Amino acid sequence: MEELLLEISQGKEQAINLDVPDEVVITRLLGRGRKDDSREVISRRLEVYRAETAPLIDYYQERQKLIVVNGNQSEEAVTAALNQVIATKL
Repeated sequence: MEELLLEISQGKEQAINLDVPDEVVITRLLGRGRKDDSREVISRRLEVYRAETAPLIDYYQERQKLIVVNGNQSEEAVTAALNQVIATKL
């Protein structure tokens, strides 16, 4: 990805991690009321996330390109935090 971004003159990449405890994610997703959102299915999605996507957190953190936003807040607070990040860091 870094090579592609440099190739198209977009080399200032940053990654945003919405940090939310697993139990909060599970509770929120169960609250959506979707038929395919069972505790087991959501737990499996989180396992896949940890195995396949979470390593990118370390990758960007090591390069000092990771921005962490506390996702364990109200929707309004998370939106405000994301807007702040976009306005000041990206």
